Amino acid sequence: MPKLLDSALPRLPPPPPTVKCLFVSMNPPPAEPFEIFPFYRRRCSHRRSWFGRASRWMPAQFADELRFEWRMFKVRFRSKRRRRRFESMRDILLNVGCGRAGREGWVNLDGAGGETVNCVWDARRSLPFADRSVRGLFCEHFLEHLEYTREVPLFLNECRRVMQAGAVARFIVPDAGRYLRAYAAGGWDQLAALRPLTGEHRDHWFGHAYHTPMELVNVVFRQGVEHQFAWDEDTLRHALSACGFESVKPRRFGESADPRLLIDTPERAGESLYVEAVRPGG
Repeated sequence: MPKLLDSALPRLPPPPPTVKCLFVSMNPPPAEPFEIFPFYRRRCSHRRSWFGRASRWMPAQFADELRFEWRMFKVRFRSKRRRRRFESMRDILLNVGCGRAGREGWVNLDGAGGETVNCVWDARRSLPFADRSVRGLFCEHFLEHLEYTREVPLFLNECRRVMQAGAVARFIVPDAGRYLRAYAAGGWDQLAALRPLTGEHRDHWFGHAYHTPMELVNVVFRQGVEHQFAWDEDTLRHALSACGFESVKPRRFGESADPRLLIDTPERAGESLYVEAVRPGG
């Protein structure tokens, strides 16, 4: 039988490379990131950190979420001891998701520790207080960090459980409806009236510059992987009513049915939606 020439054979694609390791890099070759997600470039540049090492082998967004959930797991692991401390307290003024804005005389609750935080707790799962022990509840720019379908109703029902009858809860979130209207108007002027911007459209809170208005809208709605839901007045009022609150009303900056709850952050007034609700009696 005559020997076939190589040129007469069909050319097949080369075989796939042999996988020698279970874990392969998920990221493309290094490229300059668009620095509009807060602190993303700084975290990725820390190549020796846990985040820097993990982001080589998995999508950076997933590594970021994994790091956060690991921190929250450790918070929940220590929560039994903390719960005993707060279960006996009464007539509490509660500041949920206080960050660095904790107030003297309040229980300042946050998932991360800090100088003004005196209750480190994962509020997505529960609140460490007895039934009807809270006489006033303040929650500024926290609800947008919760997943809407499960975490929001769980959290709001926990708020109602711990509040005294007739107590007022003040909820403040970024006003997505206001941002959408400002974006639809075109240009930067109306957006800058909501979100403080310095020269070159640089963000007051995070320090990075925006190239387009849609970049700004995405950061407000998503904030990297931190924000889970965008709120407007109708949606917030619906959620509060569905979870058993009464007298659900929009408010303005510096206006409240309970003056003790007026600890709003002034720099957030332009972009924020203010809604208050009352815990019913019975």
